Amino acid sequence: MPMDFQDPLSSFLSDKALSVPLSQVILFTLLMTLCLLFGRHKLGLMISYAFVFFWGFVFNRTYFIDLLGNTNSGLYAYTLFGFFMAVLAVVGMFQRG
Repeated sequence: MPMDFQDPLSSFLSDKALSVPLSQVILFTLLMTLCLLFGRHKLGLMISYAFVFFWGFVFNRTYFIDLLGNTNSGLYAYTLFGFFMAVLAVVGMFQRG
């Protein structure tokens, strides 16, 4: 029985393909393995965040250009908010309790 997606969110998510270069997948896997082997879980989370942040921009670049036009302010805003979220994550990782 074929699946018919009526929900716009599920159809948006099901129609996507993600192709990441093998060299970056190998680098990501190597870094995650080293973080797990040496017990650096917080560093592993930050590396995962950076990977997702970078590829989120790479694959949505055309959407951002359509939305914001061909200006640099959108790129600066994306980078600034991503950096701000990373700083908040690092501060949160140093909190006890």
